[in-house]
Amino acid sequence: MPIFQPVILTTLTITTLIFLSSTHLVLMWVALELSTLVVLPLIANKSHPRSIEASTKYFLTQATASALIIFSWTLNYITTGGGQITEMTNQTLTTITALALFIKIGLVPFHFWVPETIQGMTPTASIFLLTWQKLGPLIMLYLMSPLINLGVLSAVSILSATIAGWLGLNQTQIRKLVAFSSIAQMAWTLVIIKYAPPLTILAFYLYSITISTTLLTLEKLSTTSINNLLLSFQKAPITSLLLMISLLSLSGLPPLAGFLPKWLTIDQLVAEGAIWVAFTMLMASLLSLFFYLRLWYNSASTLPPNTANTQRLWRKPVQQTNLTINSMAMAALTLILAATMMKAITKQEAY
Repeated sequence: MPIFQPVILTTLTITTLIFLSSTHLVLMWVALELSTLVVLPLIANKSHPRSIEASTKYFLTQATASALIIFSWTLNYITTGGGQITEMTNQTLTTITALALFIKIGLVPFHFWVPETIQGMTPTASIFLLTWQKLGPLIMLYLMSPLINLGVLSAVSILSATIAGWLGLNQTQIRKLVAFSSIAQMAWTLVIIKYAPPLTILAFYLYSITISTTLLTLEKLSTTSINNLLLSFQKAPITSLLLMISLLSLSGLPPLAGFLPKWLTIDQLVAEGAIWVAFTMLMASLLSLFFYLRLWYNSASTLPPNTANTQRLWRKPVQQTNLTINSMAMAALTLILAATMMKAITKQEAY
C-alpha cells in the first residue's frame, strides 16, 4: 500500500481541483468516479473478508449514486440543453441529484453503508473516507444550494441527526460510533447550506479537524470497542486526554471548537424563522451527546482497580503522542477563539 499512496493522494488532489474549478456536471461526475475508485484500495487494504465486504458495499452504493447523477444530467440536457450544475431549472431533477449526493455523503435514509464500511477500514484510512471523500459532493451541494428544495433538505438533516444519534446509543464498536457521529455532524453541516452556505464550509472544516484528531488518537490507542478504553488512560494518559478533548468537541460542548458551528447554525436558523428545525436539531443532538459522554467516561473518567504492587514486565512501553495529533488537538481548541471574533465582527458590520 505505501507504493500506491502517492497515486491516491495525487488523484484526490486532482479531483478536488476539478470540483473547485468546474461547474459542469459531466466533469464533476468524472471527478466523483475517480475519487470513488481511488478510495477502494484504502478500504480493501487487507485480504480480510470484512474489508472485502466493506469495499463491495461501498462500490455498489457509490455506483448507484453516480447512475442517478448521470441520469438526471442526461434528462436535464435533453430538456434544457444545459450542462451546468447551477442552471438546473427542473425541480424534480434537482431533487434527484441532491438525493444522489446525499447517498454519497451517507445521510439518512441512505446511511447504511457508512458504519459497515468504516468497520472494515483502519482508523487512518477512515479519515480519507469521512473527510476528503465528502468534499466533492459537498461542493456540488454548495453550488446547488439555491435550487435545492428546502423541505427535502430539512427533513434529511433532521432524520440524519436523529437516527444517527439513536443508532449510536447501544453501539459498543468504536469505529461504528465514529461513523454514526460523522452522519450526525454532516446533518448539522447541511441543514444550514440553504440559508448561509459559508457556515457549511466552516462547519465542515472544524468537523474534519476534530474527526481526524479522534481517529488518529484511536489508532494510537489501538482500541476497537468501548471496553478497551478502560485501560487507555493508564497506558497513554496524554493521548487519552486528547481523545477526551476531541470527543467533547464533537459533542458540541463549549468552549471547544465543535460548539461554534452548532451555535452559529442555531443562531442563523432562528434568524431565518426556522425555529422548529433548530429545536428539533438541538433535541437530536442530545442523543449524540450521550454516546460522546459515554466514550469520554470510559476513556478518561474510569480507572479499573489496580492492586498489583510490582511492575509488570510484559506490558508494552507507553507510546508518546506525535506532533500531528498534538497540532490538530490544539487547533480544535484555539479555532473557536478566532471564529468567535469573526462572528462579533460580522455582527458589527451588519449593524
